[in-house]
Amino acid sequence: MSDKRIEVTIDGMKFYVRGNDNETYVKNLAQTLDEKIKSIYNSNYRLNQVQTVILCALNILDELEKMKADKIDIESMAVDEKSMVEKIEEIKKLNKKIEELETNNKNSISKYSDLKLKEKEVDEKLKKANESNVDKSKEIANLKEDISRYKAQLKELDTKNNNAQKRIIDLSRELESLYDEK
Repeated sequence: MSDKRIEVTIDGMKFYVRGNDNETYVKNLAQTLDEKIKSIYNSNYRLNQVQTVILCALNILDELEKMKADKIDIESMAVDEKSMVEKIEEIKKLNKKIEELETNNKNSISKYSDLKLKEKEVDEKLKKANESNVDKSKEIANLKEDISRYKAQLKELDTKNNNAQKRIIDLSRELESLYDEK
């Protein structure tokens, strides 16, 4: 690209600017500078042309420094934004982990409830089994008492039977002796 020569007017003076920039861009810059100079001159008419241009240059430098500070602030904000984005991502991951833990907790609570119900059922079965065992133990105790009573009755009957047999034997002997006597 070759240097272009662009004619501009600033504060009533004609200038030729050489460069590779777009002509419209250069003319807009010159027009903005011209407006700033006129604005400063109109607000303080006691200034001569050089003073007005110097004050305008000072204002432009002030704006430039403020822009640099703003740029630093923006860059700092960009770094902060990156940090915030990272923290947001970390928060999202932590929220996902919390959701997983809550789901696990709900499942654990559900399993715990199921186990409690099963424990209750088992307890009821054990209670019934214990009641049945108590009833059977009572029945066994009653049967043992019956057996003891029957054994006593059997013993008594054996004794009576033995006595009856002895009596029969004695009577048989008496009968024999009576037959023998006759």
